[in-house]
Amino acid sequence: MSFSHGLVATRLIKFTLAALVALSVAILAPPAMAQDDEYLAIYSIIEQADSLAANGHAAQAHAKYAEAQRELIAFKQNNPGWNTPMVSYRMDYVGTKLKAPSDDSQSMTGDGKPKAVSPATSPVKLLDAGSEPKKVLRLHPAVGDKQSVTMTLKMDMAMNMAGNSMPAMNLPAMVMTMDSEVKDVSGGDISYTLVFSDADIVSDTNTMAVAATAMKAALAGLRGLTGTAKMSDRGVVKSIDLKVPPEAGAQLGQTISQMKDSFSSSSSPLPEEAVGVGAKWEYRTKIKSQGMTMDQAMTFELASMDGDTLNLQTTIAQNAANQKIENPAMPGVKVDLTKLTGTGSGTTSLDLNHLLPQTASIDESTDTQMSVNVAQKKQDMDMTMRMKLDIQAK
Repeated sequence: MSFSHGLVATRLIKFTLAALVALSVAILAPPAMAQDDEYLAIYSIIEQADSLAANGHAAQAHAKYAEAQRELIAFKQNNPGWNTPMVSYRMDYVGTKLKAPSDDSQSMTGDGKPKAVSPATSPVKLLDAGSEPKKVLRLHPAVGDKQSVTMTLKMDMAMNMAGNSMPAMNLPAMVMTMDSEVKDVSGGDISYTLVFSDADIVSDTNTMAVAATAMKAALAGLRGLTGTAKMSDRGVVKSIDLKVPPEAGAQLGQTISQMKDSFSSSSSPLPEEAVGVGAKWEYRTKIKSQGMTMDQAMTFELASMDGDTLNLQTTIAQNAANQKIENPAMPGVKVDLTKLTGTGSGTTSLDLNHLLPQTASIDESTDTQMSVNVAQKKQDMDMTMRMKLDIQAK
């Protein structure tokens, strides 16, 4: 459902924050070289291919993987000494993906007829159907319906690195405006366009100047970004295509690629069954972000319902087990994630006649423990992040 756009904004901000963490690591790491940007550009192509594959566009994904393979081969020839293990890993990864079928032939029988497809199991588990009267909840915006959503996020972060506590980061509030227009409604799918018409920061006297400058520059590149997307009437994001500007640098291209993944993985579907006030349902999924995989459980409760206007209460729980991370924001830096836990809660008011929420508020806290190998030295890092996101549509 539309609450997913709030999570998209949250993950986009986490991506920006990851860049700030990379700046902290850079204090201990050797200076970045031009090869880093080249590798990031190739990594962005792989991410685009992964996104296409995840959304069922096998042929387009195959073409992107082939492009990434050509770029990796050229990169390896021109930079034989640059992070050989990482380049080899990506070469193997892309090679494996290219061995997969690139069309829909796997769905056909020997005589050319479509194979029978088993119905997919819904990722939504209804916990309580609620009280009478009950109704089936589906998004049904009209073609031409337009919305402008302003997302304001305030965040602060505390970090302990190598046993030394770093000053708490009071980051400036980030304000982004996203405009949408429904272009087609058919077969249970809603196709729409997106435009990020504005993206900026709001600083205060406690804001770190270096963080404000970095974040302002990162967000500036998002102004005017356009895209198209398709969502089911149950709120499942089925495809997303964001237009990467020709002049976009490697870092902006990677940010846009991350946004695509965020849209694709942020679905918060409505239940299949008819429900009434007091209904509860759960949605569990795995999220891939910044080179790590985490488990997320979201629980929704229908607090009130007046016609097509719904008020929801939401809780979020995230966990990530011990794993090695390849973060494109920190090429050449080895990161071992020890533990990640996150909790959050929120409220959302939405009208099923519109695609995006009318209002929403999300509070989230994330605690992360990791170790970073910098210049052959292991540095332990603990990070606590608090976020408050408000959404207002008009």
